[in-house]
Parts: sequence; C-alpha cells; structure tokens
Amino acid sequence: MRLISCHITGFGKIENFDYDFTDDFQIIMENNGWGKTTFAAFLKAMFFGMEYSRAYKTLNERRHYKPWNNTVYGGNLVFELSDKKYRIERIFGDKDTDDTFALYDVNTGLKSDAFSENLGEEIFQVDRESFEKSIFIPEAALHTEMTDSLNAKMGNIASVKDDINNFDAALDRVEEAKKKYTRKGSTNNGLLNVIKDEITECQSKIEIKAATLDGHEKIELKIKDDILKQNWIEAEKRDLSEKIAEQSKREQQMGAYKQQKEYLAEKQEAMEELDDFFAKGMPTLEEHAQIQEIERQYDICKRSEKDLAITMPVASFVDKWNRLFEDGIPDADTIESWRQEAIEIQTLTLQGENAKLSEDTSHQLMEYKFLFSKKEPTEEELESMEQVVTKLTSLEGRILEHDEVYRNIKAKKEAADTKAKESTSIGTVFLLIVLGVAFTLGGLAVAFWSEPGATNTILQVVAFAASVGCIVAAIMQLVKNTSFHKDTKNDIEGRLEEAREALEKYKQQQEELRRICNDFLSNFRFAPGKSTQQMIYDIRVSLEKYRHLLDEERAAVSKSTEAIEKMSELQIHLYTKLEKYAAVYEVDLYHEGGAADLIEKISADIKDYRAYLDDKEQLDKIKTKREEQKRLLDSYFARFPLDETASSVDKLGVITTNIDSANKLQQEIEDLEEKLKKFVDESEDIENEETVEQLQEKQSQVEEQLKEIVKALNQDIDARTELLRTLDEIDDAENRLEVLEEKKAEADRRVGLYNETEKYLKLAKENFLAEYMQPLREGMDRYLEMLDKDYKKMSKNISYEISMDLEVKVIVDGGSHNKDYLSRGYQDLVALCARFALVDVLYDKEKPMIILDDPFTNFDKEKIERALNLLKEISQERQIIYFTCHESRALKR
Repeated sequence: MRLISCHITGFGKIENFDYDFTDDFQIIMENNGWGKTTFAAFLKAMFFGMEYSRAYKTLNERRHYKPWNNTVYGGNLVFELSDKKYRIERIFGDKDTDDTFALYDVNTGLKSDAFSENLGEEIFQVDRESFEKSIFIPEAALHTEMTDSLNAKMGNIASVKDDINNFDAALDRVEEAKKKYTRKGSTNNGLLNVIKDEITECQSKIEIKAATLDGHEKIELKIKDDILKQNWIEAEKRDLSEKIAEQSKREQQMGAYKQQKEYLAEKQEAMEELDDFFAKGMPTLEEHAQIQEIERQYDICKRSEKDLAITMPVASFVDKWNRLFEDGIPDADTIESWRQEAIEIQTLTLQGENAKLSEDTSHQLMEYKFLFSKKEPTEEELESMEQVVTKLTSLEGRILEHDEVYRNIKAKKEAADTKAKESTSIGTVFLLIVLGVAFTLGGLAVAFWSEPGATNTILQVVAFAASVGCIVAAIMQLVKNTSFHKDTKNDIEGRLEEAREALEKYKQQQEELRRICNDFLSNFRFAPGKSTQQMIYDIRVSLEKYRHLLDEERAAVSKSTEAIEKMSELQIHLYTKLEKYAAVYEVDLYHEGGAADLIEKISADIKDYRAYLDDKEQLDKIKTKREEQKRLLDSYFARFPLDETASSVDKLGVITTNIDSANKLQQEIEDLEEKLKKFVDESEDIENEETVEQLQEKQSQVEEQLKEIVKALNQDIDARTELLRTLDEIDDAENRLEVLEEKKAEADRRVGLYNETEKYLKLAKENFLAEYMQPLREGMDRYLEMLDKDYKKMSKNISYEISMDLEVKVIVDGGSHNKDYLSRGYQDLVALCARFALVDVLYDKEKPMIILDDPFTNFDKEKIERALNLLKEISQERQIIYFTCHESRALKR
C-alpha cells in the first residue's frame, strides 16, 4: 500500500494545499509552525475520521484543527492498495453526525463500496488507538503499548479477539470465586475458614455438656431456698410500711403549718419593700392608666414636632419672605390686577411689533416666536438631527429583530430545563442497579443451595458477570445523561448571554439617540402625539416661515409708535408698584424686563409664606402641648424612687410591675393568714411512740436484707437460664457439627477445582501469547544492531526484551529494570526499534506506509544518520512519510 497524493481544502492552518507523494521515502522538511504535525494529523483523519466529544473544557482534535476562517473543513487523499487506486473524500463538521464521507475508484471515477467510512480499521485491521501505537509515529511519542486490537492482530487471531481479552477476566473470576472460600480477614472471612471456625466452636461446646448438667441440678435447689427467705422478709416490710404511712400523716400536718408560716414571713418582708417604694401613696389603676396614655401622647407629639421641624424652610427663605411682605401680604385681587397690566404691556409690545401685519399673520408670527423662544436652530443642527432620526429608525428595526432572537433562545433554555427535569434516566439507572443486585443474589443462591458441578460454576460466573455489567452500564448512563444536559445548558446559556448583550448594546445606542433628540426638541413646544421625525420636519418648515415673517415685521416696526408710547406709560405705572419686590429678587425691571415672571414669583412666595405661617402656628401648639405632658409625667415620676437616667417607658414599666406585685402579694398574705388561723383552730396534740425516722431506719435494714436475697435469687435464676441456654446450644452444636463436616468436604473439593482451573488458564495464556512475542523480540534486536554499532558488545552484559504489554525492559545480569534507567536518547532508540519490529509482525503481507513526525529529536548525529539509512532501507519494502524541521535530521542526497 502507498499514498499517491492529497488535497487539503482546510485543516488547521493549512488551506487549499496539494501534495504528491512521489518517492517511497518521502521527506517533508519545513520550518517550525509550517504545519507538519497538522499535515500528519490530516493523513490519519482521512483514514479514521475525527473523534467527537461533547466536552467543551478540553481541546480535542476536531476542535483543534477546525479552520478559523470558516473554509471547508476537510479534503481528499488518493492511495493505492492491491493494484487499485482509491480517493477518500471527507468533510468534517462540528459533530460527527455532520461529517460526510465518500470513496471513489480513481480509474472509473465512480463511487466505490470496497470500504466503508471505517476504512482505516478495515484496511489496517486495527482501531485508531492501535494505528497511533504502530505505523503512525507522532512527535515525541515513539513509545507504544499493547491494545486489544494489537493483541488480536499480532497473533493473527482477529476472529477470536474476545477469547484473548477474556483470559484475564476469566482468571479474575476464578480468583474471586476461590477467595470466597479461602480469604482471611476479621470482617470478610472466606467460607472454608468460616466453616472450620464453626466446627472448632461446636466441638468446644460439646466438651462441657456433663459439667453443665451437674451445675443445673445444684442451682435448682438453691433457688427454692431463696424464695422462702424472700417471702418472710417481704411480710415484715409490708408491716413497717403501714406504720410509717400512719406516722407520716401526723408529722406532715405540723410540717405544713411551719412551712406556711415561713412563707407568710417572706411575703410580708417583700411587701415592706414595696411599701417603701409607694411611700407617697400607691396610685390607682385608673390613675396609672391615665399617665400611660399621657406618655403615649407625649411620644406622638415628640415625633410630630420632629417631622414638622424637618419640613420647615431654612432661615434664608424666611428672611426673604419677611423683607417681601413687611408691609403686608398682597391680596389675590392686587396680584390679578398686576397680571392684567403685564399682559396688556405684552399685548402692546406685540401690537407695536406687528402694527402693519394682518391679524392672521400677526397671530402666526406670535406662535412662531413662542415656538422658537428658547432656540432658533441652524441649518447644520437640523441636518444633524435628521441623520439622528434616520439612525434611530434603523435601530428600532434591529432591536425588534434581536429581541425576537433573545426570546427564542430563552424559550429553548426553558424547554431544555424542563426536559432535564422530566428526564427518566434515573429510572433507567435504578433499574440497572436492581438487575445487578438480582444477578448477584442469583449467583449466591446457586453457590449455596445448588448441587456442585460444572453447570453450577458456569451459572455463578454468568450471574456475577451480568451483575458487574449492569452496575457499569448504570454508572455510564448516569454520567452520560449528566454530561449531556450540562453541555446543552452551557451552550444555550452562552448563546442567551450573547443575545442579551447584543440587545442591550442596541438599546443603549437607541437610548443615547433618543436623549439627543429629546435634548434638541425640549427647546420647542409641540402638541403631544407627533413622532420625532414629524417634529423635525415641522421645525424645518416653521423656521422658514418664521424667518420670512420676521422680515415683514421689521419693515412694519418703523411705522408704529403709538402702541409703544402707551406701553411705556403702563410699564412705569406697574414697575413703580413692583419696585420694592424687584429689589428683594435683585431684578432690574427697567433694563431686563420680566414683570410677568416677577409677579408669578411673588404669587408663589405668597403661597409658600402662608403655608409656613400655618406650619409655624401648628408647631407652636405641639410644643406647648408636649411641654405640659412632660410636666405631668415628671410630677408623677417624682413620687417614686426611680432611676433618673431611665426613659419614660422604662419608668412606667417599673411602676406597673411594682403595682401588680403589691396587689398580688397583698392577696397572698390574706390567703395565708386565713389558712394558718384555720389550722390552729383544728389541730390536736401529736403523741409519738416511734418517729418516722426510726421506723424508716428499720425499714431500710429490712430492705437491705430483701435486696440481698433478691439479688442472690436473680443471680441464681440468671445462672439457671444461662445453663439451660448452654444445654440448648450443646444440642444445636451436636446437630450442626454433622452438617459442617459435610460442608467442609464440599468446600475443600471446590477450592481444589479452582486451583486447577487457575493453573491451566495461566498456562494456556502464556503458551498462546508466546507464539507471537518471539518474532517481536527478535525484530527489535535486529533493528538495534542496525542502529547501534556497539550493541553486540553491550549485549553480553545488557539486553532488552518486550513484555506482553509491549513495554521495553532492560535486562542486566539476569535482573529486569524499567526503561527509565536509560538516557532519553537511548529510550527513544529502543522504542523506535520496538515500533519497527511491531510493524513487521503486524503487517507481514500487505505493507502499509509508515508516517513519522520528527521522532529523532533526542538522537545524536551518528544515530540520526543510522536511523535515516534504516528508513531508506525500509522504504524498499514499504512507503515512508517522514516529517522534520531541520536539515540535520534529513537524509543527505
């Protein structure tokens, strides 16, 4: 097999690139960063496709080599196999489901079904991982390791690959089955050891049977004697209890009398303390309730005074009002007459300005002057605002479009969240775990209750294997479901955030343009309801008419004098009345005008000044009321010894507590005095023969005797129970011993069977694998001799071998060592020889190409030269594709 040519449409940084593989030893030497590793990855991808993973945190090959400029991701490769030429065409998408694959017969130009899209595995008979471990040698990855696919192909037994992979699994199952019988441990002992321990335990119990029977007869006689003693002492105890109860009743009556007298003295002492507190008289409940209401009203007044004081104007305003209205506040009629004079002045002013204009024209001019009273825009300003309106209209369309996109993505996110919550994968996981437990219990049932035999063993192995499979499937299902929903959620949330940011950006731009329009339009007064575009157009049209009317007005002003003279007389009359107010406001009416605005200021200040006077009057009333309430509270609190630093609420609380306590104590004292008087009247003389203490001392002595008897009796009963239980256990042990002897014989037989099975399985595996390991080791030695001239001399003391896992071991004086003891360069040298030997064993018939991505970076000059000569020699049999970045590692021609 050999490669003919390729075309890369887009792969990593390589775009629209063609290459012809003209030589059997094809050297591709380019500088670092040219894309040699990318080129090698492209060749691998043509045969095996690109792996796909949903994980976004790791950079896999599919995402790594995706072109950044959105060119077509993929290309084609022409190769020759068995004298026929084929062309692979692959286009890669973001997911494996988006990929496309086609295979063409180059000679006919038609699609070929000789191979499927898995043609890499079909041609090389190995999977992607094994391809990278054999004929595809990436940079700094010379070392290889065994895979299931390599293991099967090396023995030329691809058809029985599952048998090879199941060797270790079968050994593990046999070992696990044997451990069930032979393992030793304090918490998980083997079945055979458990049986042996039970046999020893049964035998030890049977040995004490005779001594146990004798002890049982003796304890029965002792229990009968203890019961007689117990009955006699209990009768004596009952007699003493009756005497103590009768004497206690007599003594309790006198004790209760003394206790109540002491309790009365305590209450009277507490009452004396309260009498000191209320030395000036205890208030009635009604009087105290009135004071509490006064304190509540006092608190309300304080808060009202504080709130009202906050609203009072500052001193500067009050001073201004006092100067304005020191001669009195003008009434509404005076203010209205001033307004009328100001309006007449404005009217005369307009008449003078429009003396020769028609009424409609004059009215129209007044409207335009009102419209442009704040600002007369320039042509440049109007053109600028027209451009702003155009941009604003365009932005509104974009905002609607992006808002729709944002709503759609948000709906998808809500749907994804709902779907994740409704997912039934947990049920699947639970079902798989239940099946795993069921298979395990089935295996145990077969092991303990079925007849021994080959069928029984197979059923156990199948049950345990099925149990493990179900549990593994449950874990994979749970991980897969969690990862899928997490990736989907992250993707939608990312798109939702991007849409929200774009929408916010356009809204901010829209808000800025609206602010500019509003700032400009705020200088003009329009009726509500018009659009911004219409108002800008109206301004342009009105401005042209306004300028035309102004020209007409200027021509007529020179001809009008009567209205102006009358206006001057009115101004002098009105300004004289307003002069003192204008001085306070610092307004020059004669030069600046503004009489109408001044009148409105005066009117507003009159309103505020009157509101201030009303608030001040109300504040004075609240202060007076609060001071009276404070006087009443202070007078009340002075009657009691209270903490002067305490608040009014705390003082009232102390008084309330003491009033309640005094009333309660008085009632309790009266009740106690009544009870004591009644007891004295009804009491009789108490005559004692023996005190309660004396009788109780006798009773204690009797109880001690009874306790000793009961304790001895209980001990004897417990001993008898224990002896009976021991006898039952001895009977059970005799029966159990026969069963255990049979189980031990069966367990010994099974352990022997497991040992023999394990021995023959290991022997079979070793013999099976040794058939293809010898050619691999011989090939590695042959290539080492070709690359290292001193290898033959070294091999007398040191040698190398390859394990069944394709790991290179260093053999020194018969001892095996890890390859890490070698230098980095020699590790790569040995690994390269192992790779070439592996390729020879894997592909002894069809000779596929070998792809090397600069693997000799750790070689010295001599070994590089030998390695290149070796590649040249190998290229006689198979095609070599060799990438390097330096001429020192290229073959001299």
